[in-house]
Amino acid sequence: MTEKRHAMKVSIILGISVVLMLFIFVLVAHHRGVPDRVQQQRGALLGTGTNPAEPIKAAPVSVPAAETQREPAGNAVAAPPPSRDGK
Repeated sequence: MTEKRHAMKVSIILGISVVLMLFIFVLVAHHRGVPDRVQQQRGALLGTGTNPAEPIKAAPVSVPAAETQREPAGNAVAAPPPSRDGK
């Protein structure tokens, strides 16, 4: 009886190990081409200008007008809750 339990536990552990190894293999195989794609995209972005800062300079940045100092608001007092007559 105990041999049957041990065989069952070993088969469960082996099954989980196989599933984990397959998952890791698929994950690694799927992401193998990522560095090449990043390099291609970087080349396309940098190919338009001579340096990386040039595409950033293309959009003008507007400077917001300086706001004047405002007076601090006074302590606001909330209206008292309506009183109840007890009726």
